Amino acid sequence: MITNEKQYRSTRVMLDKLTAAANAPTASDVDPIFSKIVGSALANQIAELEELIADYELLKSGAVKEFKAERLSELPEILVRARIARGMSQKDLADFLGMKEQQVQRYEAERYRSASLGRLVEISDALGVMIENRASLVGDSHMESVDPGAWSAFPIAEMYKRGWFEDFAGTLAQARKSASELVPAFLRGASSQLVPIALHRKSVRANGSVHEASIAAWEARVRRLALNAAPSVVFDRQRLDDAWIRGLVSLSLEPTGPAMVVDYLRDAGIALVVERHLPGTLLDGAALYAQEGFGVVALTLRHDRLDNFWFTLMHEIGHLKLHIGAGQAFTAIFDNTESPACGDHESEADMFAQEALLPTAQWELAISRFSRTEQSVMTDAKRFGVAPAVIAGRVRREAGDYSLLRGLVGAGEVRRQFSL
Repeated sequence: MITNEKQYRSTRVMLDKLTAAANAPTASDVDPIFSKIVGSALANQIAELEELIADYELLKSGAVKEFKAERLSELPEILVRARIARGMSQKDLADFLGMKEQQVQRYEAERYRSASLGRLVEISDALGVMIENRASLVGDSHMESVDPGAWSAFPIAEMYKRGWFEDFAGTLAQARKSASELVPAFLRGASSQLVPIALHRKSVRANGSVHEASIAAWEARVRRLALNAAPSVVFDRQRLDDAWIRGLVSLSLEPTGPAMVVDYLRDAGIALVVERHLPGTLLDGAALYAQEGFGVVALTLRHDRLDNFWFTLMHEIGHLKLHIGAGQAFTAIFDNTESPACGDHESEADMFAQEALLPTAQWELAISRFSRTEQSVMTDAKRFGVAPAVIAGRVRREAGDYSLLRGLVGAGEVRRQFSL
């Protein structure tokens, strides 16, 4: 089976070559019987590669959540398939477990023959695989929550490495053994709103099945940081009117605009938190409501570009204005903005961000829609009072070509403003 993106790409290349060979005209001097034998062999190889590719793509889609096995010896294969279905790379799993990527690659290449039972249990916990008379992925990408008792499923190694267990002075091995004490304490320290987690109303926009424990850990960290810098005013979505939105977008024109957003949001009762995503989540941002009465926008800066920063920021602001808060459907929404919208609330937030940054009435008059040159982008940016990166990002998204206007999207201009 295909186990990683490198193998997937090479398999597709091989499939293209074999398909081209199969479709090539046969030379007139070739024996027809020999030609038929070669053609049959190529057809079999093509069918095998197509099956491998289809299997990998199905796993990557997140549609597969249950893996049947008739004997314990099939567990290693299930663990490989579960990792892919979780949307985790081999490096993600290695980071999660605190080991080197090469070790995971070796384990999977030999189907875990050298792994101890303890290691197999550790990996199955990390992947959220529940084994009964069948193996199935625990948790859903939208509304189900992580089991508070499954503390070993949390990314202990990464949490330890980032210093999230603030009062713990032991080793990583000791942290693993103390997970049942450290993780609940960590979650309680973020907000009583997370206990019990089962009452937490959330939505997760992602490709494939989401690792709920990682989402819960990241959210707890974000909420703790937000509490440490809580705004002094209560969040009121009515304050986010057209004038306020225009003022926020105007900050995109400033060289230090992303950093200036912190105070701008705080004055409206919103805490801005920047925290890197955890392995296996691929989050871009989140919108949350704190029971203390303020809103939270959390960004991972997974893509260090100005166009991505401004779109993700406005997307989360859209959630705060439309979907988050007291009496609303959600208390937390998590986003991979590259994933398809998973509901009306995501489509609405996408439209909110698009219209806030560059209203349709202006976009229809934009020269850069058609010419897609740096000069036209700069001209439109000046006309419409928005950063060139915003327009360049819109051009790239609508064209579906991310090789365009690379020099205008502000690569490397965001993380440094938040000391990342």
